[in-house]
Parts: sequence; C-alpha cells; structure tokens
Amino acid sequence: MSEPVTEFVVRRILVALDASAQSLAALKTAVLLAAELGADLEGLFVEDANLVRIATLPVSRRVLFPSAADEPLDSSLMEHELKALARRAQRSLATMAEQYGIRWSFRVVRGKVTVEILSAASGSDLLTVGRCGWSLTRQLELGSTAQHAAIHAPRALLLVKRPLAVDRPVMVLFDGSPLAEQALKAAIRFARALQDDLTVFLLPDTGQDVKPLMARAALLMKGEEVGADFRPLFATDALRLADAIESEAGGLLVLARQYKHIAENEVQNLVRLVSNPVLLVR
Repeated sequence: MSEPVTEFVVRRILVALDASAQSLAALKTAVLLAAELGADLEGLFVEDANLVRIATLPVSRRVLFPSAADEPLDSSLMEHELKALARRAQRSLATMAEQYGIRWSFRVVRGKVTVEILSAASGSDLLTVGRCGWSLTRQLELGSTAQHAAIHAPRALLLVKRPLAVDRPVMVLFDGSPLAEQALKAAIRFARALQDDLTVFLLPDTGQDVKPLMARAALLMKGEEVGADFRPLFATDALRLADAIESEAGGLLVLARQYKHIAENEVQNLVRLVSNPVLLVR
C-alpha cells in the first residue's frame, strides 16, 4: 500500500537576484506565487567573491559588450558596480512586492554564488532563480548557477526564463512513482492557488494500460476542486516530451527530479528545451 502523499506547502520563497533580465523574470514569477500562496519572499543578492578577487589583480581587464573593447578593471570599480546592481535588485523587489502587498526582505552577502544561494535556500520552501543570469551562452543552455541548483537545491526549485503566464494550465508529468506523486500534489497546489486548470501528462510503464495510472492520479486529486485533462505520453526522450508540452501552450511545468523510465540527463535536457517556468520537486 502506498504511503500518503504530503501536502506541498510553500511558506517562504527565496529568489536569487542579480538584476539581469532573467533574474527579474524570476522575481516577477516569485512575487506572483508569493501573493497567491500567501508566502513570504526573500531576495538574495550575492557579491561574487571571485569577481572581487580577480579585480584586485593588476592584469585584470574587462571586455565591454557589444563593442568588444576592453578596459582596466580595478577593485573600487567592481565594488561600485556590485553595490549599484544590488540597489537595482532591491528596488525592483520592493516595487513589485509592495504592489502585491506581500511580506518581503532583502539581503546582500559576499561569497561563492552557488554556495551562498544554496545555503540560504535551506531556510526556504522554494528557491527561484533565472535560467541564465548574465550568461551570453546559447538560450537553450542553463547558466552555471541554475545547473548547480538543479542538482543540489535542498528543496523545490523554480527555474525561470520568462515570467509565468497566467490563465494557462499548470502542467505535470506523472508516472505513479512516489516522487511523481509529490510533483502532482505540488502542481495541484499551484493550480488551485492560481485558479488554473491542470494538465497531467501520464507516463505509463512500457506496454502497460494507461487507465490504472489515470485512476491513481484522479485519486490524488480527489476533493481538490481543480479541473484536469489527462494526456497519455509514450515518450522517454527530452525532445519528444518537450514537443508535447509546448503543444499544450501551458504555464508552469512541474517535474519530479527523477522518473522511472526517463533518464536523469533527459530530465535535465527537458528543462533546457522548454520555455515554461519549471518547478523541480525533490
């Protein structure tokens, strides 16, 4: 007999801020979710200790974008720019949070970015980060912070490329495993809070009838007052899964970190391929 699935509760949301476009998209999404869930919101700006250290080296230079011209880089300039970015991030947080009437806080720390973010995330129910930050890599790639968080975040992680589209169904992949059941409960929680419907992509075992899986999902949704559509999927590769998800034109996508028949690297590839905000449930 399966153990009962616990309610997915979000009381505190941490959003990592660096004032980049995707960081601000993450902030907008975090503010919306905090308002709908009644959660507190904390903004965290990390002054990258590695950048500060590099700026003290006499040979340090920086390349300007898009001109590709370079200029000397010194520690006083770096300190000034970091403080300016932090102030911009705090102003954005204050403006959005006060507009929605949510409780918020903001702090600045110095250290290794991924270490500081994950350390702070241990005190929150949900960590929210932009997918690429200031990275100039291809849009399909995750930034280093997002990659690290996807593997090591202690609790649920929300990766954001564009702000969450409202009035679109919340989507979730479900294969009946315990972790997928937790993902489904999280998707139900967000669909209820956002007053959206739910699209459940069913991933049956190879050669198995999809009906028992649908029945299990329906049982978990009993009494939740959330409208749901069920979509059987017989794919295990990221590209075909992404095509099916994109065809639904949904909003938030909720994924378990592991599935029975989808390789872990394919889950990571799926996160890269879709443009939706992605909630990874541990």
